[in-house]
Amino acid sequence: MMHLQLRTELDLETFLEPSFVACSDGSIHAWNRAACQVLSPQASISSLFDICSSRAEVLRAYLIRCSGSRQPLIEKVSFEGQGGAVDYRCFGSALIPRRRSRPAHLLLRLFPMRDARFAARAECMKRSRAERHYRLAMEQSNELRSDRLRLVEQYCFVAEALRIAEAQKHALQDEIKHIRADERERIAQDLHDHAGQEMALVLVELRRMRDAARGPARSRLDELAVHVSEVGRKIHHAVVGGRPRIVEELGLSRAIEITAVWFTTDGRLDLSFKKKGTEPASLSVALESNLYRVAQEALTNALKHALGAQKIDIVLDFNCSSVSLTIADDGIGLSTETQPQGEFGSSGIGLRGMQQRMNSIGGTLQIGPRFGKGTIVTAVAPLKPEPQQGAPP
Repeated sequence: MMHLQLRTELDLETFLEPSFVACSDGSIHAWNRAACQVLSPQASISSLFDICSSRAEVLRAYLIRCSGSRQPLIEKVSFEGQGGAVDYRCFGSALIPRRRSRPAHLLLRLFPMRDARFAARAECMKRSRAERHYRLAMEQSNELRSDRLRLVEQYCFVAEALRIAEAQKHALQDEIKHIRADERERIAQDLHDHAGQEMALVLVELRRMRDAARGPARSRLDELAVHVSEVGRKIHHAVVGGRPRIVEELGLSRAIEITAVWFTTDGRLDLSFKKKGTEPASLSVALESNLYRVAQEALTNALKHALGAQKIDIVLDFNCSSVSLTIADDGIGLSTETQPQGEFGSSGIGLRGMQQRMNSIGGTLQIGPRFGKGTIVTAVAPLKPEPQQGAPP
């Protein structure tokens, strides 16, 4: 790095700002016209310390550092002028002396801290910086807005896809329910049409052989006939004991209500259906099937035997641990039912069958006279039944 060099003191006039040529001890060797106008130095002023209004030790240390540095140094200094003390940025550089025997001098250039040129440039830089920040903020805002719109579009797309998937799931579940119900009905029909008829033929042949046999053979054939009859009874219960399709599709309460409405469509009886409590989201298949069959048989009995009845009241009550079904009519009352029983049971379940169904799910059945007149059937079953031993299949 080369030192600055002035050929003559007149070279100071090339600087527009106040400039001095001084020694490291502060003595002034030369100054330019701008320094005379701003600082008004008199002929008697021969040192920078005479016009220095800041701490003298700071200026002295600065001059010494400038004399030993190959790089220009900057320091804040204050000098007295016509308008009082003014703060300057002093740029100090060491000059190469023309003669090596002479001491090195310093070139000091003063720039006012509040120079209008610097202020204007600073304001311009500030506005430019503010504009850049504003543009950057607007770009970031636009990017965020675009990201938000893109996220909203993706959310709507995902929500629509989920809605379609949910609809397809429900449709598939409904289809599976229909397929299962249809398959159960087909199997039940096949058992009834084929297995039941074959079992009936076998039973008839066994009876014929039993009637023709004598001694131990007759007793053995009689035991076989009873066993085949029991097998046929179990097949019958399996056929009529499946979960009704209406219960699977509508639920227990709605299925009982719809069935009761169907029973009273001829207008002979008025219907009152009430549901109390909250029906659980899922009930066991056995509870729904057996309770519905009990309600179906009770309605059938009321329609057949409740002579003079004008109204049927149905109450389905759900609580935290059990469900109760009450079916009451205002007829003449239901006497003990004598229902013909074949080897495979009757086409309906009858009062005995109703009791067996409630026993199979750990429930109770009560049939008795209604207060005033008529018959009341009350079936109560736990929501989590424990089947009793010996219950029918």
